[in-house]
Amino acid sequence: MYLRPAFAETDIDRIVALVETHPFGVLVTHGKEGMSASHIPFIVAREGDTMVLEGHLGRANPQCAHLAGGTALAIFTGPHAYVAPGWYATQPAVPTWDYAAVHVHGVLEAVEEEAATAAMLRALAKHDPAGFDLDALEPRFRAGMVAGIRAFRLPAQRIEAQWKMSQNRSAADRHGVIAGLRAQENHAVADMVAATLPASI
Repeated sequence: MYLRPAFAETDIDRIVALVETHPFGVLVTHGKEGMSASHIPFIVAREGDTMVLEGHLGRANPQCAHLAGGTALAIFTGPHAYVAPGWYATQPAVPTWDYAAVHVHGVLEAVEEEAATAAMLRALAKHDPAGFDLDALEPRFRAGMVAGIRAFRLPAQRIEAQWKMSQNRSAADRHGVIAGLRAQENHAVADMVAATLPASI
């Protein structure tokens, strides 16, 4: 990721929180056939001063060949919005896009233990509003479901995070961006831009 110093984010708590809130990411790997990417949900946990990701692929996915020791990049996108130049107090201006994004680099570790794979599936079930219960499934069906996937861990070796939230603009310009975003009911990005303002403004 091209990281501009004004926008770089290094707070691991904020980074983990973004991935927890926006867990559907992209797993990118590289093999002899070239680049591969899968859009999948991830589980994230703190590991000391860094983080570890967990997830799974369908066993038939050719990308499974990279799960044991392959280098990988996981990409997450948080809140984002088009920023109209007319929102700025400073003119002339051009349009841009405010966004938050996280890239996690590391080496994949295959998870072969059925119990560990089932634990990951239970963790993902928290997204089910009806309370999906893995353990309530008929045992043979559950075993077949678990056998049909390949689980993995991705301990972060390098994390790149960027919160581009108009920090390079004046306070007056940022107030204009916040007003424009709120008018469009994009409060998530408006709140993130507002968080960049000095407390006295």
